[in-house]
Amino acid sequence: MRTLFNVVYDILMFLSELTGFSYKEVNIIIWYCLIPCSWAFLIDKSINKHYFKIVFLLIIAILLIYIKSFSKFCSWLFDLSADFLRSFNVLGSNYTNTSVLICIFIPIGIYIFLIRKVYFQIKFKKT
Repeated sequence: MRTLFNVVYDILMFLSELTGFSYKEVNIIIWYCLIPCSWAFLIDKSINKHYFKIVFLLIIAILLIYIKSFSKFCSWLFDLSADFLRSFNVLGSNYTNTSVLICIFIPIGIYIFLIRKVYFQIKFKKT
């Protein structure tokens, strides 16, 4: 778990240096914007509608309009998220293991489910 955590951390640090965003900003952009947005697109593709992506993009647009400082907002949300992950310590987990489980394995599972539903579902022809 530690190795996977470190690999993801290194990738986020690289993206931070590449984009000029802070580590916390990159983290929030990926886990709270890009990943959920991609899920909205996959869900919409599975139902042949545009509802989820439109609603998601509207929420992001409204947030961006009302957030006075993107950097402060990301820092606050990152710290809140880290506190949530640390709350699992009482269950015998730790920040690293919980981060990998919730931020990597669960999203991968959701991607597998959605991609299978959208692209690998057997479609029967009506006769």
